Amino acid sequence: MDQYTAFFHHFTEAVVILNLQGVMIYHNPAFADLALSEEEQRALLAEGQMLVARMKQTLAVFRLNLLDGLLIAGVSPIIDQNGKVSAILCVFRRQTEESGLQERLAEAERRLQLIVEHSNDYVLIFSPNRELSYIPPSWKRKTNTRLPVSYEEVLTFVHPDDVPIVAQKLAELYDTYETQSAEFRKQGEKGEWVWMEAQGKAIIDEAGTLDCVIVTVKNISERKQYEEKLRQLAYFDSLTGIANRSYFERHIHELIASQTPFALCYLDFDKFKWINDHFSHQAGDYFLREAVKRVQQALRPDDFFARIGGDEFVLLLPNVTKSEMAALAERLVSSFHEPFYYEKQLIQSTLSIGIAFFPKDSDRIEQVMKYADQALYEVKERGRNGYAFYRPTEHRHAVIEQDLPFAIMRGQLYLCYQPKVQLAKGKAMGVEALLRWRHPSLGEIPPLDFIPLAEESGFIFEITLWVLERACRQVKEWERKFPGLKLAVNLSPFLLNRPELVEHVKRILRETGLSPDQLILEVTESGLMENIDTGRHILTELQQLGVQAAIDDFGTGFSSLAYIRNLPVSLLKIDRSFIQGIAENSKDATIVDTIIHLAKSLDIEVLAEGVETESQVALLSQMHCDYAQGFYFSRSLEAEKLQQWLEEYNRMACNGPSS
Repeated sequence: MDQYTAFFHHFTEAVVILNLQGVMIYHNPAFADLALSEEEQRALLAEGQMLVARMKQTLAVFRLNLLDGLLIAGVSPIIDQNGKVSAILCVFRRQTEESGLQERLAEAERRLQLIVEHSNDYVLIFSPNRELSYIPPSWKRKTNTRLPVSYEEVLTFVHPDDVPIVAQKLAELYDTYETQSAEFRKQGEKGEWVWMEAQGKAIIDEAGTLDCVIVTVKNISERKQYEEKLRQLAYFDSLTGIANRSYFERHIHELIASQTPFALCYLDFDKFKWINDHFSHQAGDYFLREAVKRVQQALRPDDFFARIGGDEFVLLLPNVTKSEMAALAERLVSSFHEPFYYEKQLIQSTLSIGIAFFPKDSDRIEQVMKYADQALYEVKERGRNGYAFYRPTEHRHAVIEQDLPFAIMRGQLYLCYQPKVQLAKGKAMGVEALLRWRHPSLGEIPPLDFIPLAEESGFIFEITLWVLERACRQVKEWERKFPGLKLAVNLSPFLLNRPELVEHVKRILRETGLSPDQLILEVTESGLMENIDTGRHILTELQQLGVQAAIDDFGTGFSSLAYIRNLPVSLLKIDRSFIQGIAENSKDATIVDTIIHLAKSLDIEVLAEGVETESQVALLSQMHCDYAQGFYFSRSLEAEKLQQWLEEYNRMACNGPSS
């Protein structure tokens, strides 16, 4: 009916539509312009009721004498799809305007029928008993199925998820007579789901009772598509397609408002900056998209994944236990052990995850996010490629202090190895042994969290001997495949005051069979300066055995090369803080170049720590740096994986010049 009213609204003729009870259910503005008196309107209403009673399915013209003259009315039935009269169309004019009335009435009827049959919208009429009394013929044409004959059958065309809201709105319309609207999906011609909007209006007669309910239904798919595009722009990351920061903030507040406990995880795709630098930004974008897909494959339907910054990603996992979270984190980390491929180039990356719980760790979301970030930092400190749960500092410190003396006995300590590469030949010249502690309840504990405690308690001596024995035995085992491979082991400054260290080193070399010239003991620059006298004596004795000494983190202490030349040192390791900026910072580059040339003048070899990019490798090679170590070549790996890396890297180095 709404379509008819829109059509007749601008007619110059006065138009009235009567229902089958003779009640006026519509009139246009031109009818009001007739300015009929109340008495004339009552007479017209009475005549209309008589008219309906005698109405035939043909055009008719009748004269109606009103108080102030003769009114000419052209009358036509509105026929439904069953061939029955559903309403009466009346066009009125004063007697002086009678000419051409029937022709215009016929034309109006024809146009009305065209509107009904060819409109993109549907008009449905329901009786007071909720029976379907009118549906346009276009329904069958557009749905390619038979016409529904009942209210229940109409609902079968509605998406099952939307049926409750449609039924509820229709019920409210019948109960309150208030106009209702609803959006829902309706099955289209090809079985697809099309978004529609329905508006229902109750038609009330003069007695205040319900005459019928008119529902207009229109297609809003285009609008929905536009709204979805706006939603995508507002709430989703354009590169990866996952939620952005705005959506993340909205979702996290919804979880908190609903009092839903959840785990918050910060994710770090390791070596992402290196991938951008080493390959291209296009490769970096490709890697991010593929990495996101890999994460999504492991998630549950209710888990929430968002990109909240350039390389910042976060997970929200509702109602997850710690054991379930640990299992998921294991799967996620393991999934990144498979390489990525970009235009036939292999890209290797790992995944680091920091985890905190709301409200278990804190009921303030800002604090939970901080805790998850701390946990992520812990993973990065111990070499990345893993996950960590947030642990309260005080409790954690107490557990570490209590369990440290038993860590060796309980088999919780283990070694990782990071390769060192000879830049001139491109081959691996040695490995550095790095201590790790995997605690049964605290998880991976970074060395910075327990080495200082071991030094304070004196337990560092036993730990160092354990590391030396295990690492020497491992490198000796590798000697068959990698002859001449050198082993570097960090030496705590506290051990420079233990003269018995030399005898223990001699014993371990004898028992493991490792040649002394394959062992390098590294001591930090600051640690050596604090124990210069006893340190010089112990390092001299070790040198007499054939063991080399290296200065670690050079550049961060207060020594000079002129001072170090009087020490039994054969290798300097330039601290990573200088290496990180050499490609962009000319001052850092100058410092590194100066250290290298002065060291060589003293017959001391140089190794650069923390090398992460190809440009850094190129500059160090130009400066004639002897060795390099860092994530550009490999992260720290356990023995089995390090052996695989050595085999592959040396094979590539051997094949390189001939290819």
